[in-house]
Amino acid sequence: MNRRPLAAFEPFLVAANVRGTIDVASTHVEDARGQVGDLVIGTVFPNAGTPLTVIDSDRRAHEISEPRTVVAVLGPRDSSTHVCATIPAGGLMVNEGRALFWVAGESGIVGDLEREASPSSVHNPEHAVEFRCSGLVADSEGTLNVRRFAVQSSVSRVSIPVVFVAATSSEAGKTVLSGELIRRLSASGYRVGAIKVTGTGGVLDSVHHAASGAFATLDQVDAGLITTHCDANEFQQRIPLVFRRMEELGADLILAELGGDLVSANNPEIFRLPELTRRAELLIVIANDALAAAGVDAINTKRLRFPANRLRFLSSPFRNHAGMTRRMAAVGVHDVLDPRSPGDIDALASEIALGIEVGTPHESRARAKGAQKPR
Repeated sequence: MNRRPLAAFEPFLVAANVRGTIDVASTHVEDARGQVGDLVIGTVFPNAGTPLTVIDSDRRAHEISEPRTVVAVLGPRDSSTHVCATIPAGGLMVNEGRALFWVAGESGIVGDLEREASPSSVHNPEHAVEFRCSGLVADSEGTLNVRRFAVQSSVSRVSIPVVFVAATSSEAGKTVLSGELIRRLSASGYRVGAIKVTGTGGVLDSVHHAASGAFATLDQVDAGLITTHCDANEFQQRIPLVFRRMEELGADLILAELGGDLVSANNPEIFRLPELTRRAELLIVIANDALAAAGVDAINTKRLRFPANRLRFLSSPFRNHAGMTRRMAAVGVHDVLDPRSPGDIDALASEIALGIEVGTPHESRARAKGAQKPR
């Protein structure tokens, strides 16, 4: 086996998807078969004339114009707007010189490239760049995997309110909306814990949540999942960890942003977890168009079964709200908020705040009249 001390590769960056401290003195690099979530070290090669931004494990951004040694994470990516990449079911051989691709923007995911989005896309898509492997990062217990760094909590069951923010597609404005809600609720004195629950990789949305005033931030990588395009049973076992940890940190409310659309990345499995759904105050959905809104209603009725009286629709921030509301009314969705209206977002934040004070989302909103003011 080709085994070398990790210290021989210093200096190197540790990408943001690596959530634990690596003990360089007791860690080595070896050729081995890599699985999803394993730590890999290698050299990233930015495209000529296009610097690559890499966010490290301390959330510091590094602009890279020349080849740079980085510790990243093996993982697939399934994106409708950016890069798609795979890791074979049986893993892939990672040895010195193996050519793979850096496929997740700033956060640090390495995989076998499947397809890139068109560079002319309106979504300003991320692109894959070459990653030349040196090997997997391991210690005496075996290859390091993000599962080792999963958060733990003494809280056994979530008891604080949860608000889900979702959409009918990627790049629909979920993170911007989450930020607006966090900003308003934080200004009212609430400790908002923000969790990016589903998707691939992490940190970028958490950075936005923190900048908006979140009390604390976590994502699915903190649960030990580099991606939630994974086995549904593992997802159900691991995702509650970040919700429990957020409560233990002292949040008054969890704002949970769901990546992609409501049918991808194991999002439907969220609604099969009574621990979370029984505390869910609202499910807020940004709909790109009327047919998408109708689809959410249909999927909710058949699969998610979230209480319809706690489902809130917003039109797309990239469309004309007046036209959208008429079209959505034609498919039976009559109460539609405008994500570009400060008044509508204020009203949504106020509803969330009243739910926090009432105590449980299953109690009548009429009781909110006697709710105490926030701290």
